[in-house]
Amino acid sequence: MALTFQQKERGTWSFTGVGVKASADELDSATPTITSGAGGPTSTEPDGSIYLRTDAPDADWSIYARISSAWVALKGKTA
Repeated sequence: MALTFQQKERGTWSFTGVGVKASADELDSATPTITSGAGGPTSTEPDGSIYLRTDAPDADWSIYARISSAWVALKGKTA
């Protein structure tokens, strides 16, 4: 399975936590990250970063996005 994935996905991949680069030339300091932890996010990450809260009191406080240099909780909508 890993070989098939490698053959199909020939782009640049970076894993330290998880970083998503728009191009291979993008600087690491500008690379959005995906991290997780207990409590709300406090680290300064690039805009576009995602934080998954492991101890969220409910779904409204479980996913955060870094928007305009601030962490914003992505509140869910019930159907």
